[in-house]
Amino acid sequence: MTQPVSYVELNSPDLAATAGFFAEVFGWQVQPFAAPDYLVAPHGEAPGVDTGLMPSRDGQPRAIPVIRVDDLDSAMARVTANGGQVVVDPFSIDGVGRGCYIVDPAGLLIGLHAYDKDA
Repeated sequence: MTQPVSYVELNSPDLAATAGFFAEVFGWQVQPFAAPDYLVAPHGEAPGVDTGLMPSRDGQPRAIPVIRVDDLDSAMARVTANGGQVVVDPFSIDGVGRGCYIVDPAGLLIGLHAYDKDA
């Protein structure tokens, strides 16, 4: 079964400027989620995926695709068995589930998320 990208995170060194840009240019209506500086732009009825906008922790702008998996522990095991690496250990998001960040063998940063409403 293919596991497609289900979410995208945009890390910005200037969150206010980025949120304003996407609001003006694309009509995104960002709203706080999980933390005051973690904003989400829902895709609504249009095709696409929700997008999270957040401050970049290291000051570098980047876009991170997030792949939804059924079981985070199994997915991390497949990552490491195939030459990837877990670079941010699993964390919980209340009411959403668990996630982590990995890199593939070439260093491409990817987020993984397993939904669990009881988390």
